[in-house]
Amino acid sequence: MSGRFLALLLSVLMPVIAHADRPKMAVVTSNYPPYQYLEDGEVKGTHTETIRQILVRMGYDPVFRLVPWARAEASARAGSSDLIYSLTHSPNRARHYHFTNPISEARDVFFSLSDRGLQWQELDDLAGLRVGLSAFYSYAPEFMDWLAAGNAQVIQISQESPELTGLKMIAYGRIDLFICEETVCRYLIDKHIADHPELAKVSAMPRTVGEVRSFRAAFSRQHPTGEALRDGFNKALTELKSSDSD
Repeated sequence: MSGRFLALLLSVLMPVIAHADRPKMAVVTSNYPPYQYLEDGEVKGTHTETIRQILVRMGYDPVFRLVPWARAEASARAGSSDLIYSLTHSPNRARHYHFTNPISEARDVFFSLSDRGLQWQELDDLAGLRVGLSAFYSYAPEFMDWLAAGNAQVIQISQESPELTGLKMIAYGRIDLFICEETVCRYLIDKHIADHPELAKVSAMPRTVGEVRSFRAAFSRQHPTGEALRDGFNKALTELKSSDSD
């Protein structure tokens, strides 16, 4: 075997060997494009790529799994998965997870039929309307309190893709409003408008529902070093953002 061929063989094998030596990190999430989605059998998306880069920086080999959200949370809370993303912080969730620093902003807005001309300054301006929401998403507390007081007709959507279903329900006049993370629903309209031209009638209303929040990742509290992993993640996240800004 020539030295040149051996050097070439090692250049191919060394990254594979190094990759195999890394400990696995079980990562779970749910379909939520453009942040995470399945394409050609691989979990992709903007948040997925950020998570992947950070875990590699930390020395881990991330193994991504995309399942329905209820199953993803059950897996992370039980410790069957080490890390879950993308989710917002809440006191109830903090009982189960060590939350990381923010990955991106989450802006919840109402979507409605453009030609209805609906406007609002306060939630009470929308009293009595049919409001659709995802059964698995954590919305702003003040919005949930307003709904709990019986101010609107609530339609919870629990299909596999509740955001796309909600947008279609607006287009077909089955609900008046759908509350959705703005980037997600704008992406879904652009992606599916060719097959569902009725989505052209649906648009975002001005004004954020509640405060602008943050999407984060979270390590299971069942993991024996979950808190240390969270700290290491935050350090690598800061380094990644710093390198991206250079």
